[in-house]
Amino acid sequence: MNQNERPDNFQMLIQGGMLEALGINMYTSLGKCLVEFVANAYDSNSPDVQISIPFDRIAEERQKLKVAQRLKQKEALAERKELSAKEVSSAMDGGAVAQEEEVATLEPLAAPIALPDVSVFEETLGPDVAIIITDKGHGMSPSDVASKFLPINRRRRAAANGAETQLMSEGSKRHVMGRKGLGKLAGFGTAQKITISTKRAGETFRTIFKLDARELRVAENLTEIKIPATYEEGAPIDEHGTTITLLDLKPDAVKSSAEKINQTLAEAFFGIKPEEFAITLNETPVQETGVEYEFIFPENASKTGDLVTDYVAIPDLGSLKIQYAVKFRKRGQHLSAGRRGARIYCNGRLAAGPSLFKLPTGMHNFHAQDYMEGIFVADDIDRLGIDFVNTNRTQLREDNDIVDAVIQHVSDIMKAAIARHAAFKEGKVDEEIRETEAGKMMTQIISHLPSKTRGPASKLLKTIAGRYGAESVEFNQLAPLVVQSMNAGEVLIRLIELQSDPGTIHRITSELGELAEIEKSDSLKLYRGRRNGIIALRKLIEKGDNLWKQKGIEGELQNLFKRDPWLIKPEYSNYVTSDENLNRLASKIAKVLGVDKYSPIINVDGSYDKERPDLVFLMSDSASPHVFTIVELKSPTLPLQFDHLTQLKKYIGKVENFIRTELKKPATVNGYLIGSMPDSNPKKQSEDEQLLLNEIKKREPSAEWEVIGLEELLARAQAIHSDAIKAFEAHLQDNAVDDSITVDAALVSSAAASTTDPGASGAVASGTASQSGASAVNASRPSKAATPSHGKGPQKKGRRGRHGAHR
Repeated sequence: MNQNERPDNFQMLIQGGMLEALGINMYTSLGKCLVEFVANAYDSNSPDVQISIPFDRIAEERQKLKVAQRLKQKEALAERKELSAKEVSSAMDGGAVAQEEEVATLEPLAAPIALPDVSVFEETLGPDVAIIITDKGHGMSPSDVASKFLPINRRRRAAANGAETQLMSEGSKRHVMGRKGLGKLAGFGTAQKITISTKRAGETFRTIFKLDARELRVAENLTEIKIPATYEEGAPIDEHGTTITLLDLKPDAVKSSAEKINQTLAEAFFGIKPEEFAITLNETPVQETGVEYEFIFPENASKTGDLVTDYVAIPDLGSLKIQYAVKFRKRGQHLSAGRRGARIYCNGRLAAGPSLFKLPTGMHNFHAQDYMEGIFVADDIDRLGIDFVNTNRTQLREDNDIVDAVIQHVSDIMKAAIARHAAFKEGKVDEEIRETEAGKMMTQIISHLPSKTRGPASKLLKTIAGRYGAESVEFNQLAPLVVQSMNAGEVLIRLIELQSDPGTIHRITSELGELAEIEKSDSLKLYRGRRNGIIALRKLIEKGDNLWKQKGIEGELQNLFKRDPWLIKPEYSNYVTSDENLNRLASKIAKVLGVDKYSPIINVDGSYDKERPDLVFLMSDSASPHVFTIVELKSPTLPLQFDHLTQLKKYIGKVENFIRTELKKPATVNGYLIGSMPDSNPKKQSEDEQLLLNEIKKREPSAEWEVIGLEELLARAQAIHSDAIKAFEAHLQDNAVDDSITVDAALVSSAAASTTDPGASGAVASGTASQSGASAVNASRPSKAATPSHGKGPQKKGRRGRHGAHR
């Protein structure tokens, strides 16, 4: 048509680019692509569908492409570096040649900007790697191919009058899954070429034709494209079915593992019995594997294993039948974010979800949605003659009364399920706490607390056990903190260090509110006490500098750590245990080793006892009564040596043998060697000191011992507590409140959120509920790297370098 023509009518063209929107961009993964072909096989009345995927060949060919791409990138980078060097050189004043390091510094700015090379996305795995989908359905005649398969967006359910009344497959055997006629394009999301071989019963030939995305997507008008067909004669007269072969596979689209594809297919189809329609992947039945549920709602569904029937009222229109069960996986089997919530099925195939739909986020036990999967069968939605299912089958078409009512009803059921699950878990938590060793110990300790704090402590204990489990590492870390210090700020800091989710912190914060009136000034007193401990440790380090190799002061260091064991490990507190039997056991071990009160520090004549074991004391963790820590302390005035570590290992062996006999059950013994590290200058190190440093370097992460320098110990304590002390005192000064501390619960959510960002730095804020004022409690997470740290106390020139913890 030229510019001056005025036609009576216009013709609508369907250009090849439509394949991008309807096929390539909608089915970008192999799993989604296969779901469409499986649905087509089901609608063809096939008793099964067999999928063959050569995973090993795909992985091999993908790796070859990656290697080739890396080589290409290296060549391009080399060219850019050479060009960059020339540019920098010519830009130097007076034509001077740039130094190599200057070129390297300037290169990122001087190098020409290169857009990403997208040609890799056009690469394929070649003609020899194929995925094959085979069914034994009714197949297609040449006439069916032309009138039913190739038309894009054919409404398969539409009758001659346009009404969607053709709801059944051939012979009225099944309610069909398909509707829109777009599934045939799914293969182009995974492959550049699709070969279809099909046959109907009664014919003596197979019809074979090929679709090539490269040719189709550049077409000006798809209706004018000719699809070549061939015919294979001599086929058995009774044979019927269709085989689809995907060729020239796209490397990024076929990277899914067999487990991932099995999961996608299993979740896409529900309620179809294998004897009616079996799906196999490389001759293995497709099914959900390894899933265990701790609770199913409603309970009668749990007993029968079947879905329960319910009805959704549609205002002024009627009602829809649905069937459902909401299942909660066992702890440790949580679902990824994209798989949580309700899945709505129509005619055996996923129509919407997984989604939390309109489930409110602030409800009690909301974190249970991490483990929740709801199965909702709503066949009637797909049998009303109107299309309520979105094309991508992840959502229903909202903004109409029917879908709005269904989604609201499904959301209400999930809400009720989470509430019932909470009640179930609370009952299980009581049982766990009663039956586990750690739970028993915590319960016993709580029983010895003042009456006014027993209730809040018990509630907090149940919350932590319900969230993590009474045998979890998190419970063993948090529970002692709750029952020992009963300090809200301390508990919340620990929660944030563990990167607990905001929901958990919000729940515990509300319970900690009950402690606000009880503890009053306890938080400030605790942190002031810890500040004093940090100051005392710093003074001892300074004293060690001044008395270097002159006089031992182990006794002062021992008394400090016995008073403030949290300096060694924040979890340790003054309150060890209320279990008298455990106290007696610790005392027996000290006696066996001949340490603590059973071996005096000073001899009768006033001299230092060099024959006694080095200063060692025992700490038993009340949350783990069969875990013992031996701490061997050396004077800040003397460098640690290899013999000291040997002695510690000897103590560990002694204790292990003793408690194995005494407890008659396995026990874990850990040891710390704490003191001043040797001089950082090798020339000033004795042979024994060098042996120690070499042993530290060879230490495995799982070793039962650890060497910690006093400077590193000080740095740890300052990092964890100093900011908190300053925050408390600043709050008191600003608000003129004497010996009381309150924190704003509103800070908790943002604080917890900040911990989920691995790039977040420095401090995080936490708080506990109160009715007045706000204060931020800051806790820097100590580094786990074994790097030297430098104390703030004075040092003698040229004496020794500072070393931190060595793991």
